[in-house]
Amino acid sequence: MKIQYLTIIAFSSLALTACFDKASTESVHTVSWFLKHNQELDGTLQMCSNNPAKYHKQPNCINALRAANQRSAGELHPIDWH
Repeated sequence: MKIQYLTIIAFSSLALTACFDKASTESVHTVSWFLKHNQELDGTLQMCSNNPAKYHKQPNCINALRAANQRSAGELHPIDWH
């Protein structure tokens, strides 16, 4: 009887661990880092804009958007319509 309970508890805890998000292995970059790395900034902005429902709360998307706003403040940049 005890073995059945232990087995149920073990499988339940294993199932629950699969329900939670795993820690992201991607490093979070600061706004100043994005300002120094234009290619990564553009790539991150592209990723975030392609799937905003998934990425809008991600720290890299927030920091990349802030860096893009700082980069373009007071300057005119060509708009890519494609």
